[in-house]
Amino acid sequence: MERHVIQKKYEFLRIIDRLEDENLLIVITSIRDISDDWKTGNINLLSRHSHSKEFQLDNVPKNIQGLTEVAPTQISPIEFLKLTKLYKNDVESFLIYNPK
Repeated sequence: MERHVIQKKYEFLRIIDRLEDENLLIVITSIRDISDDWKTGNINLLSRHSHSKEFQLDNVPKNIQGLTEVAPTQISPIEFLKLTKLYKNDVESFLIYNPK
């Protein structure tokens, strides 16, 4: 009997959207758990933690102003656990987390 090999990855993602018409800056961050079955080609993407925050464009905090988008970036299982804990205790730090 053949076994399917499932590879797990963890990713951090940040999306920043500037809505001039609505005078809003939107920051969305997410930690994703991805399972990839290389035999079947199936990908299972689970967003463990996501958070979004809105700021008025004329009142964006300095620590948020310097943020850039982060494309899905692979992080280690240890970083994943650290971020999960951080998210529960400090959403602001989670939003400004920068992967190495």
